[in-house]
Amino acid sequence: MPKLHAALAMALRDHGVKDLFGVLGDANAYFVDAFSRLDGTRYTSAANENGAVLMAIGYGMVTGDVGFATVTHGPALTNCVTALTEGVRSNTPIVLMCGDTPTNDRENLQNTDQKMVVLAAGAGFEQLREPETALEDLARAVRRAKAERRPIAFNMPADFQWQDVDPQDHRWDLPDLGPTVIEGPALDNAIGIIAAARRPVLLAGRGAIDDASRASLLRLARRLDAPLATTMRAKNLFRDEDHVLGVCGTVSTPQATEVLMSADCLIAFGASLNFHTTGDGGFVEGKRVIQVMDRAQDLGTGVVADVSILGQPASVANTFHHWLDEAEVPGSGFTADIPARGLDKPPTPKQTKPREGTVDFLSTLSRLNEILPADRTIVTDAGRWMVKSYGFLTAPGPRDMVTSASYGAIGLGLATAIGAGVANPSRPTILFNGDGGFMLGNLGEFHSAVRADLDLIIVLFNDGSYGAEHIQFRDKQLDPAITLFDWPEFLPLARALGGDGVTITTAADLDALSRKIEARDRTRPFLIDVRLDPDHVAMW
Repeated sequence: MPKLHAALAMALRDHGVKDLFGVLGDANAYFVDAFSRLDGTRYTSAANENGAVLMAIGYGMVTGDVGFATVTHGPALTNCVTALTEGVRSNTPIVLMCGDTPTNDRENLQNTDQKMVVLAAGAGFEQLREPETALEDLARAVRRAKAERRPIAFNMPADFQWQDVDPQDHRWDLPDLGPTVIEGPALDNAIGIIAAARRPVLLAGRGAIDDASRASLLRLARRLDAPLATTMRAKNLFRDEDHVLGVCGTVSTPQATEVLMSADCLIAFGASLNFHTTGDGGFVEGKRVIQVMDRAQDLGTGVVADVSILGQPASVANTFHHWLDEAEVPGSGFTADIPARGLDKPPTPKQTKPREGTVDFLSTLSRLNEILPADRTIVTDAGRWMVKSYGFLTAPGPRDMVTSASYGAIGLGLATAIGAGVANPSRPTILFNGDGGFMLGNLGEFHSAVRADLDLIIVLFNDGSYGAEHIQFRDKQLDPAITLFDWPEFLPLARALGGDGVTITTAADLDALSRKIEARDRTRPFLIDVRLDPDHVAMW
């Protein structure tokens, strides 16, 4: 019979897990070694345990599957708290295989209450109870990650891992609930609201980005003559369709905002209706709201809708369509009053005059969106530049645009981008981040990207400051000196770590960028250091 550490590795492989992210330590090293030696598996090492968890999150966001990471005990796990919280806030299912101090080693320097650490981040905790139950316990951790849509830590005492076990199989999948059947007052009220609406808008969130939901929502929107909008995390879901408003919320285009404000009904599928999406309530004020979610705990967490329906978005949209036909409710005619195209396109940026040696932020952002490879995965870090970037940047679909700011932390983007790149290595992954975030967390994982042989382009918006704080000091007419930094030259640093890149200080540099991107080495990170004036970076 195999040792437990090998049995756990084989269980991952046998259930289709091809990728594992982590940092080695004495309480997980043999498990990692066993996994990495199996056929068809790949282990990607991080520089920091926080980065390992973020890699699994990025992987899960792109694939839609559970991501897997592993760390050792004590300080390794406490290093993961920020990333675990990010995974909780972004509703991303991952399993963190964390080693634990041997059960009989009371004086171990790295001993800590690992359950309390995990629960403090809002993640779930599943204990490996004994070697005989280990594979059953692991299966439960995976099922919980899927059902609860958050990270679950699977806690593995080091001494258990060297015991012989019988590798019995256990189910990792969740039962298929089948199509949703809705009836009664909720259905009647929803159909009544939709039938009475003259200017309805359909809104899709991250919970409705699967192919079936997209098709059903498009069909319902055409039946209602309703324009389509998405949340930020569902951006690009309806790309290239007619009457698409783009993102509903704080990054809406002016023309989409006009349509949204004129609407009288919002039908939201898989969207939490938080303050970002609703523009702090402004986009739902005076409207009838219907919210459809597939988990009861997600209903009413933001705006409380007039009608709340628990069900799968595709099934509920099809049910609405059926009863509208049965009642012979005519279309609203709303789409006839608005343009078919261009509602989601941000306005052409107005040029500013930044100081010498820097370029204009918004026009450069717009150019980068056009210059960079179109078939791409985009990952965004957090920072002052972020909000405007959400409006300008596009990707093929919603799973191709990964955010790492659900917790509002900077410096999480590069590790997330590595996980996204491992998930889809056939095309470039493009990370947008700021200089503060690069120095805070992303620099530490730059060489991890080198070791992973990824086609990764890193756009670094470098204004030599903590931008969000800089603008606050300026707004209060205070000296922003404390927010400014004399960073090292990033391009030589990138090359020393095994990457390459260019520095953009003039419009001419930007004009030559396409050729340099085309000529890049696609097996190592390519840094684009974009120099900006901290007094000319738009935040809103």
